[in-house]
Amino acid sequence: MPATMQWSIALIGIAITGAGLVGAYLPRGDRWAVLLPLLAGAGVGVAVLALGTPESDQSNADWWRLFLEGSIVGFLTVAAGLALLIVRSNGFERRSAVPQIDRSA
Repeated sequence: MPATMQWSIALIGIAITGAGLVGAYLPRGDRWAVLLPLLAGAGVGVAVLALGTPESDQSNADWWRLFLEGSIVGFLTVAAGLALLIVRSNGFERRSAVPQIDRSA
């Protein structure tokens, strides 16, 4: 297996593992939200493959390089989505669900 394909598969695996770790960090009711960055990353990766494919025949090395590029862009999308999810989760944890009423007045 060429190194480009090994790196592609490694990036996909790291993104899935990262989603699992973030899911373990999130509160029980919000864990499903890690699927959204994974779907976005997969969608971006497929879009790179679709838009990067020329009409002429390509060699296997060109396909593997295109797959690596799609994997890199998909990984970055997943990482950014998971970072956004952690930031939003921390913001929700700090806010109180019910406003506090000051009864001293």
